Amino acid sequence: MKYMLLAYTNRDAWEATTREWTATGQMPAEVAAACEFFAELGQELVASGEFVGAEGLADPAHSRTVRPSAGAPVATEGPFAEAKEVLVSYGIVDCATPERAAEIAAKIVSGTGDTVEIRPLMTPTGEL
Repeated sequence: MKYMLLAYTNRDAWEATTREWTATGQMPAEVAAACEFFAELGQELVASGEFVGAEGLADPAHSRTVRPSAGAPVATEGPFAEAKEVLVSYGIVDCATPERAAEIAAKIVSGTGDTVEIRPLMTPTGEL
């Protein structure tokens, strides 16, 4: 079964890191460490055959949200409603059990300190 792992981080920490990166033009150490961690985890999941895909997400300031409106859908700049956490990455894994997906999520939490939501993906026919 395929699972989407959604990683969230603290908004204040994210914004501070973004400011540092912008001010110095250099990747902050914690971002470099997270990139290294995800590269190693990706290699592990490729080797086990569980890796489907993953991407980090750009700063939420670059987001657009499309919502229903009285006439036609309306696009607005910015992320979803105000939140204390920011969605920073996602991964899709194909695991034999939900417990295995939770083990992978726990590695992410331990390696980055981020919160990870696990969402089963439905098949094209709507089954889990």
